[in-house]
Amino acid sequence: MKAWYGGILLHGWRLLVVGLVCFWIVFLLAPIVVAVAVSFTATEFPVFPPQGLSLRWYANALASSWFRESLLTSALVALASTVLAILLGTAGAYVLSRRGVPGRKFLEFVLMGPLIIPSVAIGFALFHLVLQFGLQKFSFLNLVIAHAVVTLPFTLRPVLASFIGANRMIEEAALSLGATPWEAFLHVILPGILPGVVAGAIIAFTFSFNDVTVAVFLVGPTTRTLPVELMSQIEYTPDPTPAAISSIIMAITLVFFFVVERTVGLDVFARSE
Repeated sequence: MKAWYGGILLHGWRLLVVGLVCFWIVFLLAPIVVAVAVSFTATEFPVFPPQGLSLRWYANALASSWFRESLLTSALVALASTVLAILLGTAGAYVLSRRGVPGRKFLEFVLMGPLIIPSVAIGFALFHLVLQFGLQKFSFLNLVIAHAVVTLPFTLRPVLASFIGANRMIEEAALSLGATPWEAFLHVILPGILPGVVAGAIIAFTFSFNDVTVAVFLVGPTTRTLPVELMSQIEYTPDPTPAAISSIIMAITLVFFFVVERTVGLDVFARSE
């Protein structure tokens, strides 16, 4: 009797877990399906299911100057902030991997702080700082620094994991054979932590490119990122052009991860742990 009851209970839990997984899959994928479907509608306004099929909204998106300019701005900001975050994250991880460093726990807490503090608070604080120092004209630089700050933990964590998992004896052997600390880092340490660096760079670039919470506080009249511009267009543009742009961004993201899978492999995230 107990075995039968236990089997029924286990089967019920399995059905509940499968049901929850299916629910969350539908919950996450439904907006994507709706956005892609709406982008192909032939009507003058977004409607689901689409009435007719047309590529006019993709042509309209590609012909829009605000889309091209904001896309280029987002790409440049994401690239620059990723490079800065990788440099800072690698340096921080190198220091934190040395257990004898004074104040190691406090330094780690400071560097990982952006994961704890809400993005809205960070964006507002940086906005206030920009106003205090009169840096409103340097909106591009402000965006790069802000995104480097919020993406620093995403580069620090995988690189730090790679440092901790690396064999310190190889570095010490290189130094004992006459290599300078810089040469030992470039030729011995860097190849070992490269998977963590690549994983951190991918996450940082993706986060920076899609960020709207921090960027909305720091964009300027001539420097507007794509997520902020897209949010504005969704509010004031009644046609399906924003849906077409969202579909284009999703396609670019899929191509990006396909290139990553073909070059370094998606298991780079697993290797960094």
